[in-house]
Amino acid sequence: MSVLVSGAFAKRIDRYAIEELGIPSLELMARAAEGLAAETERLADKHFPDKKRQDVSILFLCGTGNNGADGLNAAHILSGHGFREIRIGVLGDRRRCTEEFRFHERALEEAGMALTWIDSVSGDEAGTPDIVVDALFGIGLSRPVEGRFLELIGLINELRDRGSLIISADVPSGLDSDLGHNMCGPSMPVRAHETVTFGFDKTGLWLGMGPSVRGELCQVDIGYEPDICSRIPHDIYDVIETTDIEQEDIKCKLRKRGPNANKSTYGKLLIIGGSRGMAGAAYLSGLAAYRSGMGMVRYLGPECNRSILQTLLPEAMYDSCDEVSRESILKVMRPAFDWADHFVLGPGLSRSEEAELMVRIFAELWSEAQKKLLVLDADGLNFLAAHEELSGMLLGPRTVITPHVGEMARLVPESIADIKADSLRIARDYALTHHVNVILKDAVTVTADAAGKLHINTEGSAALSKAGSGDVLTGAVAGVCAVLGDDISKALPAAVCLHGLAGRLGAEGISEHGSLARDTADALPRAFLTFQEEPLDI
Repeated sequence: MSVLVSGAFAKRIDRYAIEELGIPSLELMARAAEGLAAETERLADKHFPDKKRQDVSILFLCGTGNNGADGLNAAHILSGHGFREIRIGVLGDRRRCTEEFRFHERALEEAGMALTWIDSVSGDEAGTPDIVVDALFGIGLSRPVEGRFLELIGLINELRDRGSLIISADVPSGLDSDLGHNMCGPSMPVRAHETVTFGFDKTGLWLGMGPSVRGELCQVDIGYEPDICSRIPHDIYDVIETTDIEQEDIKCKLRKRGPNANKSTYGKLLIIGGSRGMAGAAYLSGLAAYRSGMGMVRYLGPECNRSILQTLLPEAMYDSCDEVSRESILKVMRPAFDWADHFVLGPGLSRSEEAELMVRIFAELWSEAQKKLLVLDADGLNFLAAHEELSGMLLGPRTVITPHVGEMARLVPESIADIKADSLRIARDYALTHHVNVILKDAVTVTADAAGKLHINTEGSAALSKAGSGDVLTGAVAGVCAVLGDDISKALPAAVCLHGLAGRLGAEGISEHGSLARDTADALPRAFLTFQEEPLDI
C-alpha cells in the first residue's frame, strides 16, 4: 500500500536508515541525486529535442543544507552526461554548510566546476536558462521565508514566466512539507513544472497549496525497505495511507460479482432527495450507485420529479408524498425504510418545511434501528448543521458524511481557510468526536473513518470541479459499500479512489473543461475494469 509521509517524519526515516540500518548518509544522498539528475536529463531531452545536450543551459539554485548538496551532486552527474552549460548558484551562510554539502562542494571544485555564492538576487544576471533546478530547502524549511531567499524564490517564478522549465528537488521551496502551507507570506512558493521527491511523497505535496505548485510528481526510490515506516514510532499524521486500492480482498470483490448473486445480493438503496428543480442531484446519486454495483435503487421525493427520474433512470423505483404532514410522510417512508438496507439522505433535498419534516422522520426511524449504511450529503448536512439534536440521531459508525469544505465549516467552528489549512485534523477530530465516517471533499479529498484512520486521495482530476460531482461520489460510496460489504473503513477509500479515477476517465477525449458529472458516473464501470486485469484465484 502506498503512503505519504510528513517532512518531519522523512527526516526520522533518514536518521533510522543511517543509524539503525547502517546506510551512509552520502549513499542515500547519492541515490537521490542520481534520481534528480536522471529526471532532469529526461526532461531536457523531452523539452529541448532540437538542442544538443551540451547546449542545454541548466541553472542549479542551491541552499547550504542537504537539499542543496543533492543539487550539487546532480549537477556533477549531469556534467558527466554531456551537459556543459551548467551554472550553480548557492545562497546561504558559508559557515553553516552541512558536511554533505562541503563534500560535494569539494568534488565539484576537483572537477573544475565553480560555485557562485549569491550576495544579491538579479534577474538580469540569471538570464533565461532552459532549466532551473530548485534545491534551496527541500523538507528542511521550518520557518517563514524572508529576505534574499524570498527574493530568489520570486526570481525562480519569474524565470518560469520567461520560459524556463522549473524542477524542484523533493519539495518546491517555500512550501511546508507537512501540510502544504505557503511559507512565503503574500508571495508564492516555487511553482515547479515537476517535483522530484525522494523515497516517499510528502503529505505537503498533496495538501494545502501543494497541488497548485508541485507540478508533475516523480518519486525516486532511494532504497528504503517497503516496511520501514512501520518500524519507526510515529503519530497518525506522520504516515498517511493513500486511497489507491491495493488490498487483494478488495480487488477480488471489485473484479467480479458472485456467480449466484441476484439483485438483492448487492444492496437495496433508498435515496431521499430531489426537490422541485433539483431532480438532477438525486438522479446522479442513483446513477452512480447503480454504476458502482448497487443492486436496486428506490427514490423518495416529490411527485413533480417522478416522470423526470423514471425517464432518466428507469431501473429505479419511485415513491412520492406531497402532503406536508407527519402521518402522510410516515405512511410513505416507513415501508421504503423497511425495504432498504442502504440509505442516501440529502442530494437536492432543499431546506423546505416538507424536507425538514422528512429528515426528522427519517432520523427517528434511523435512530430506532440503524441498518447497513447511511450517506449524508448536501441538504442532509445543512439540516445537521442547523439542528444540533439531529447529530445524536443520525451520526454513528454506520453513517458517512460527505461535506465539501463549505459544508464542513457549517458543522464545525472553523473557517473555510482553517479547514483547508488543516484538513487532516479537522476530518479526524470530527470523526472521533461523533464516531462517524467523514469524507472531506476538496481538490484533494481526505477520509477519516469512525476509528480515526486517515486516507488521502491521490487519484482524481480537475474534471470533478463541476456541479453534481459530489452527488456522484455519494452514490458511488453507497454502491461500493454494497459491493464490499460491511467493512466501511475499507469501502470509503476505495469509493473515493474509484470516483477520482472515473473523473479522469470520463474526461478522456472531451477534456476536463467539457466533462460533466454524468460523464464521471458513466465512467465508473471503466474504473472498475482496472481491477479485472488479473484473474481470480479459484
